Parts: sequence; C-alpha cells; structure tokens
Amino acid sequence: MRVSSRRAVLAGAAAALTTLTACDIPKRSAATWHPAPDVLLPLLTRTVALRDRYAEILTAFPALQDRLGPLKDNHAAHVVALAREVGLDENGPMPAASASAGPVVQDQAAVVKELAGLEKAGQEDATGACLAAPSYRAALLGSIAACRAAHVEVLT
Repeated sequence: MRVSSRRAVLAGAAAALTTLTACDIPKRSAATWHPAPDVLLPLLTRTVALRDRYAEILTAFPALQDRLGPLKDNHAAHVVALAREVGLDENGPMPAASASAGPVVQDQAAVVKELAGLEKAGQEDATGACLAAPSYRAALLGSIAACRAAHVEVLT
C-alpha cells in the first residue's frame, strides 16, 4: 500500500506541475520591468549640490580654505558613500544637482551664514532620510546627519 501511495503522490505532483506550467501566466520581460529609483537619490543629489556650493565658495574665497575645506571634503566623502549605497559608480556621473544657490556674495560673513543655513537644511534632510530608511542604512545616514550637525556648529 505504501508503494502505491507514493506513486500516487508523485503522479499527482507531476500532474499539478504540468498544469501550472501550462497556464497562460503573463511573463514580465526585462524590457518592461523598471525598478523604482532608490529613495536615497534625492539626498545624493542634494549632497552633490552642497559639495559643489562649497567648491564655488572656496574658489571665490581661497582664504576660507582652512575653515571650509575640510567641510567640503566631508561632503565629497558623503557623495561617494551615498553613490555606493544606491549602486552608482562613485567615479561615474552623479545625479544632476539643481542650479547653484546663486552668485557668491562678496562678503565672507554672508557666505558663511549661507553655508550654515544650507548645512542646517542638509542636517534635517539627512535626519529625515535616516528615520525613513531601512535599518541597514541607519548607520550611514545617521553619521551624515551628525556630520552636518557638527558643520552647523562650526559655521555658527
């Protein structure tokens, strides 16, 4: 009896498999499937813009290099880390940053104040991304948010 029940089970499984494979299930082709963009792409884009703004300001005010250069370097490192996280080549093209914040003001104090405002907005941006992201991204995003909070303190 046991032998026949095993055979019956195997025959039934084979019939079920044949039925399932014969169904007309629409198949997704690679051409029609588009993965959703990574939720960190906007943060990456804004980080590129912040890094680029530092570069513009340092070009206009080379005397601020000692104070602002390390902060710009931090943002360059954030760009690399975020690019890796979203699967982009850090040496390849980055998402296009929006237009510059405008011409560099000819007053160093005003420029530093502008950067402090950009850093505060960036800190809030990174904190929001950290809270909304999956837990495996929390360390990266939390460190970026903390770094930007430190930048706010340095600039104010």
